[in-house]
Amino acid sequence: MYRSIKRGLFPVLLALMLVFMPLRAMADTYYPTWEEYAEANGIGDFTYNEVVDAMDLVLTAAVESYRGGDADTALDRIADAKNNYWGASGFKVMMQKKLPAIHKSTALADFKACTKLIREGGSADDLTTAKDVLIADLRNSANKLDGVEIEMDIAEETETAATALFRQQYYGTWEEYSQAAGLTEGWTWNDVADAMTEVFRQAKASYAEGDAEGAYNCVNDGYYGYYETTGFERNAMGYISGARKSEVELQFSACKSASKGTDAEAFNKEVDILRTMIRTDANKLDSVDENGQSTGGGRSAAAATFIACFTIILREGFEAILVVGAIIAYLIKTTQKSEEERKRQLRPVYAGAVLGILLSFVSAWLLNQLKLANSASQEVIEGVTALIAVAVLFYVSNWMVSKSESEAWDAYIRSKVGEATEKGSSFALAFTAFLAVYREGAEVILFYQPLLSGGHTGMVWLGFVVGCVCLVFVYLAIRLMSVRLPLKPFFLATSILMAIMSIAFLGSGIKELIEGDVISMTSPPWVSWIPSNSVLEILGIYPCAETVVPQLILTAITIATFVYWMKKNRKLKEEMAKEASAG
Repeated sequence: MYRSIKRGLFPVLLALMLVFMPLRAMADTYYPTWEEYAEANGIGDFTYNEVVDAMDLVLTAAVESYRGGDADTALDRIADAKNNYWGASGFKVMMQKKLPAIHKSTALADFKACTKLIREGGSADDLTTAKDVLIADLRNSANKLDGVEIEMDIAEETETAATALFRQQYYGTWEEYSQAAGLTEGWTWNDVADAMTEVFRQAKASYAEGDAEGAYNCVNDGYYGYYETTGFERNAMGYISGARKSEVELQFSACKSASKGTDAEAFNKEVDILRTMIRTDANKLDSVDENGQSTGGGRSAAAATFIACFTIILREGFEAILVVGAIIAYLIKTTQKSEEERKRQLRPVYAGAVLGILLSFVSAWLLNQLKLANSASQEVIEGVTALIAVAVLFYVSNWMVSKSESEAWDAYIRSKVGEATEKGSSFALAFTAFLAVYREGAEVILFYQPLLSGGHTGMVWLGFVVGCVCLVFVYLAIRLMSVRLPLKPFFLATSILMAIMSIAFLGSGIKELIEGDVISMTSPPWVSWIPSNSVLEILGIYPCAETVVPQLILTAITIATFVYWMKKNRKLKEEMAKEASAG
């Protein structure tokens, strides 16, 4: 009887084993990286919720390892979830870029809590709870990024005094609105944000009615009629950061791009993100929280003006000083002639820099006279100037690296530098100095104009003077360091600096053209992860394909030309060595 039952059950048990063994094998398969997990599960285009699903499996495996007494494996698996899933998938960077900072800091604290609990020998149940908290926080962030919820915590669109005025009439500029509202003095940045909210509300209403052009014009009014003319842009750059200013500018461009071919929901979403960014920055500039209550940690208006002016001149002048200082140090280091001859070669560079300053004032005056200041035309002029600078910087970078070899043919370089400058390279260097100064100078003057009329003129000039003093020290540091460097490293360092500046100017120049409506902006997933920070701002790197692709192409060309000149220099060095040994 027992044997017959056993024989009858055997096929059933075998069938069950065949069914469940693959599932068990699949469940036991551990993928240490997101890439391996995605490939194994046939995931191509993914959502961040799918990343969280995968991380949940990894963290559950960590809990099971810890429950089984293997703390080291548990720690390794938590590290896998943090680095190889959260980090490698781009989830972490997108949280940093698209969501308030609290999301990233909370996730980091949750990871740390899990790790600490294991190292201190806590219970497996406590680890399970800590894991669940981490997954819940990550899920919240994933929902926002995936659009299950709106991408960021959208500020409430409340009615204000501006709402009543805009119901009667639309005001396309701050000047028109402030006069109607009686805000000729003593206004706050939240007053500006209130008016901009109504401009954005009109943009959404126009788009809903099928008037895409009207919606586009409203977004333009928000930028040129309010954000720039009130000094909002300048103060955000000085008081918050240059990267934040660029982030807001690109969001304006994203709204304008959305008005050219998306549905109303997508357009409204972009506009609401922009509106929230403006409100957030207004609160920071006014030193209040989202409820209008003083944060207690703010600076006075005078101190904020000083910081803004100091930061503007330091930031804009830094790029120009880098270029001009490197050119002057280059000529001083490579000119082995009389003091008078050295001065003769330096004069064109100094003249180019001075001319750049003078023309900056002239250009700013002309832009104001022609009503082009704070308009798309200004952005186009700045963009074209930057692109001309790219070509000149690239040429100078190649000219310098072509003379970088020094050990065997030091005398050759010294004899040829003077000859090269006489044949036109001195003009190229002077023109480079002119463009570097001119590109930044006119922008600085236009930035300072609204600040000079803001009631804290003394602080404006104090910030300017302190910033200029700091720039002098930057220039002297370049000069002193260049004297100490051997010739070959100096040549290479200078040419690399010029190449980097040309790539940076290319990105910032194209961004200006985007802001001037010459080029439309797109931000596909492969570039949208690029964060906004001060370093990337200086390098002209932004999360849009129109800037990144040309920069990648120019980078490839730069590397190829560097390799070419290094090989040619090495060959010339060998030839010079043979001639020396033969002689």
